[in-house]
Amino acid sequence: MKHKILILLLCCLNGFTAFSIEEKPKLIIMITVDQMRHDYIAKYWDRYTEDGFKRLVNKGFSFDNANFSYVPTMTAVGHATIGTGTTPVHHGIAANNWYDRITKKEVYCVSDSTVTSVGVIGGDGLHSPRNLKSNTFTDQLKLSSPKSKVFGISLKDRGAILPVGFSADAAFWYSNKKGHFISSSYYMEELPNWVNSTNAKKRVEAFLQTPWSTLYPIETYTASSQDQADFEGVFNGETTPTFPHMLPNLIKENGLGLIKGTPFGNSLLANFAKELIVNEELGSDEITDVISISFSSTDYIGHMYGPQSIEIEDTYLRLDLNLSNLFEFLDQQIGEGQYTIVLTADHGVADIPAHVKGSVDYYDYNGFKDAILEWSNQNYGLNLVEEITNNQVYLNYEAITNQQLTTKEVKEELLQFLLNYPNLTSAADMIGRVCIGDAAVCERMYNGFDPKRSGDVFYSFQAGWLSDYYQKRGGTGHSTGYKYDTHVPMIWYGFGINAGREMQEVAIKDIAVTLSDIQSIPYPNRATGNSLLPHLQK
Repeated sequence: MKHKILILLLCCLNGFTAFSIEEKPKLIIMITVDQMRHDYIAKYWDRYTEDGFKRLVNKGFSFDNANFSYVPTMTAVGHATIGTGTTPVHHGIAANNWYDRITKKEVYCVSDSTVTSVGVIGGDGLHSPRNLKSNTFTDQLKLSSPKSKVFGISLKDRGAILPVGFSADAAFWYSNKKGHFISSSYYMEELPNWVNSTNAKKRVEAFLQTPWSTLYPIETYTASSQDQADFEGVFNGETTPTFPHMLPNLIKENGLGLIKGTPFGNSLLANFAKELIVNEELGSDEITDVISISFSSTDYIGHMYGPQSIEIEDTYLRLDLNLSNLFEFLDQQIGEGQYTIVLTADHGVADIPAHVKGSVDYYDYNGFKDAILEWSNQNYGLNLVEEITNNQVYLNYEAITNQQLTTKEVKEELLQFLLNYPNLTSAADMIGRVCIGDAAVCERMYNGFDPKRSGDVFYSFQAGWLSDYYQKRGGTGHSTGYKYDTHVPMIWYGFGINAGREMQEVAIKDIAVTLSDIQSIPYPNRATGNSLLPHLQK
């Protein structure tokens, strides 16, 4: 009795009223909506149902100025940050793909040649979390509570694997080749029976038998641009980026991966999440379990059509229904008020320049790379650049040494060249921490730097400018340190969460630290985020 009174007093003194050392949620659901900009909450608010996004905002706690504190803002990096509570300088996931100086080859963020595919023959399953340099919130949970169950699911392998780290019971992702969910031998030798049964239902083929038409009359999509808009992408086999998208006619040219570029990919994942929760008995006792659900279709659709498109509005209206259905299922399966949700995104996205009035445009990417090589040859008589990727320049150390130069002086000259390049506004020497341009953008560059995996010099073009790659193929991209890429939702809901709203800036790396405090366990071993628990319980 004295022990419980002491706990209560300590909680009150610290302002914590909902969580105690003894009481914990039965299930934690980490929801990541790939490429969800923060403005999508308000933009489509009037069209959302009461039980989807509105339920989270109205009954939960929303941090309306949550940002990523690094570049490049990419899928792998964002998911790793959500899980580890830190940035690439510590967790090591420097991009979706990075250049390896030793092998002189590109490395994929979750590639692992030591494992085998499970559920498919071929390379779709050759993945694991081994490239992470930090453990995650769920790794710490499994250390403190070995009987807790942890799963990660997504259409993307990196979206499934990275948030749940090394100790997850399993991660499952989608195989374009098979049109079903698979895994790797890092987690298991064969798929569970329930996954095989789920895959056998052939839901992908069923979804793709229906054209993608708008959920509501197309004239009601007033928050979006016109349907026939410049520089939007198209599926293979389409001639215009307009509704209806005749999916049954597009399967042959696009394969079963076609579903990822439709809102039905989110429906597929939501159904899989429910079956996982039931079959793995998540939240069935007092030991906290965790499921990470990363919705990927929003990213594929956003890249192809852009954030002002009717396609992206329709996708979010349909995702709202998916979430409403999922929350109702959780109420029945776990019990209302017995689970905790945190919803966020892995990055935002830029507007298509053609949709924006102002000083935004495309730059010649190959021309820019050629200009850097020409600069090197003119100044030094040879090429001192080894690779240019991810808005980063990798210098050739051996060539620099052979010329009796130092990397410091080469970087100084390179920064001066970049300073004078048209529409390039910021660049930084990572080791020397020398910044030209926007100091805030440079600070995000430093946070995104891994000395073994990143380039020597980072650079950034003017806000809103895109590579002409997107001008040629259509659509848009992300990866910068500007607000349209860093500013995303962060909403907490459920067990122990008071309703509220906060405009103070917080970081996405704070999520893993806060989840650790909810469970009263140690933080991930390289975490640099701050706990938001006092906000959630004030």
